[in-house]
Amino acid sequence: MNSVKEKAYAKINLYLNVLSRREDGFHDIETVMHSVDLCDELTLTLTSKGHRGVKLSIDGAPHLPTDGKNIICTAATEFLDRCGIDAEVSVKLVKRIPVAAGLAGGSSDAAATLRGMNRLFGRPLSSSALMSIAESLGSDVPYCLVGGTALCYGRGERMNRLSDGLRLHAVIAVGNEHVSTPQAYGALDAMYSNFDGSLPGVGSDVLSTLLDGLPSGRLPSSLYNIFEGAILPTCPAASAIKARLFELGATHAMMSGSGPSVFGIFKGAAEAEHAASVLSSEGVSAHGCASVI
Repeated sequence: MNSVKEKAYAKINLYLNVLSRREDGFHDIETVMHSVDLCDELTLTLTSKGHRGVKLSIDGAPHLPTDGKNIICTAATEFLDRCGIDAEVSVKLVKRIPVAAGLAGGSSDAAATLRGMNRLFGRPLSSSALMSIAESLGSDVPYCLVGGTALCYGRGERMNRLSDGLRLHAVIAVGNEHVSTPQAYGALDAMYSNFDGSLPGVGSDVLSTLLDGLPSGRLPSSLYNIFEGAILPTCPAASAIKARLFELGATHAMMSGSGPSVFGIFKGAAEAEHAASVLSSEGVSAHGCASVI
């Protein structure tokens, strides 16, 4: 096998709460993540043996780095190092997931790289070994390695897979705004005094209702993302998109991750595609999507 293809699926957060700031500067979180079929596509090709290296090319996001600063290169190199394989691999990425938007696009690309490398070289690593590499790459990479619906905690790297009946039809939309993850957490630290205990109490009730309803595919009447209070006031486009999704018939609408992307959930595929079409005609980058089954 000289070439393999992998899909890297976006995630949305159906629930996201930050519980505390840790001594190492990270934060302990609690979140329910759900995979949707908006995806990047990767093609990994073994180009030569005897020399260890990774070459990356990208379609759809020319501003992204193609050297060791890209997490795809880091993941592939770490795999080769872990296995002691001297080979050169080329990776072609077709980028569709909006960048730096709270959708785990980079983390999902890294996870897809690990899966693809393992297939390309005849599966030398176990699932637990791949997970060990994923944990070293970033907080969302372990979840993205397996996908589906999961309750994640710690920095986000620890998870419990959830059996659920969710079959969502959604629209993911993002305006011309950018929020870095450190910026978003900094805003929360300022809002909640470095998490000295002054947290809103709404989150736990939403989580309990969400977990109770998952087996039958029911969502709570409202969802929760603690970042909305800190980010939406500074991102007028994201706030307007959220309101517009409700106007277009969304049953739920919320920012994903630390933003600024916003997703809306609709009753069916036709309603979601109509809303995505309307938003696109209004100049918004909008993508109709559904749960990954």
